[in-house]
Amino acid sequence: MTLKKHSYTGRTDNPSIKERFHQVVKEYSNETNSDVIIGFMSDEGVKRNKGRVGASLGPVKIREKMASLPYIREIFDVGSVVGTTELEVSQAELGNQISNLLKKDNFVLILGGGHETLYGHYLGVRETFKDEKICVLNIDAHFDLRNETSSSGTMFHQILSSDKNIHYKVLGIQPLGNTKTLFETANQFGVEYYTIDKIRENKDLLFTLSTTLQNYDKVFMTLCMDSVKASDAPGVSAPSSNGFTSLEIKTIIEHFAKLNNLVSFDISEVSPEHDRDDMTSALAAFLSVTFLNSKNENV
Repeated sequence: MTLKKHSYTGRTDNPSIKERFHQVVKEYSNETNSDVIIGFMSDEGVKRNKGRVGASLGPVKIREKMASLPYIREIFDVGSVVGTTELEVSQAELGNQISNLLKKDNFVLILGGGHETLYGHYLGVRETFKDEKICVLNIDAHFDLRNETSSSGTMFHQILSSDKNIHYKVLGIQPLGNTKTLFETANQFGVEYYTIDKIRENKDLLFTLSTTLQNYDKVFMTLCMDSVKASDAPGVSAPSSNGFTSLEIKTIIEHFAKLNNLVSFDISEVSPEHDRDDMTSALAAFLSVTFLNSKNENV
């Protein structure tokens, strides 16, 4: 499968000084030990899950919004996997691409795409770290533990039912966004979950969780943008009236970006077709660059 390449254009204050994202990002060419972006242009999983389609253009719009943001570090872009109606094939290809990058000691930032992006993300991480104890940290209003045909709502059931050497932690669960069956499924799989209210009540939770995450060989992280309240992120497949504020999600992203065993991170569910004044795309771009700055600030 051929990757779709992306070009970055944006504001330039002084051509001789490279201090905006579009001026420093380069096309990936087998670099090692670097930060690399890959996109997943798919919303077939959202369609199957009966959500609002449109997230396939998320990787394009997020890059567009990243282009003019201040950034001075070296970073590369490998392009995007273009998904088809054969979701499982598309996810496998994303996994192959991510694994190839991880095996070169790169850190991978994945721009979705529907949240089915996460399953391809997982395939790449597991293929690279075959026998290691892994934790997936999900920031999401939903468990995505449905036991049905693969979609944007099934990924964690797929993972946990086949991989016994992985643990699933999720922050931001909405009690009215998940059925009793989903809570029971989470308990059966031993999922460690925190509702959005519990996170707000416990100011030490993020620090406690970071300490726990250090016990794993590798951690990978995913952010579903429907965890953010609709007034800040209207362009998603399932808007939330009681999600994280922009400040809350920024704090969470900055905090976990510093994990020294974190190998990759995806941002999913940006749906430009349903956005308002590009608010969701702009927030996702802001969070992406904020994440990179926080991850690299001590490097």
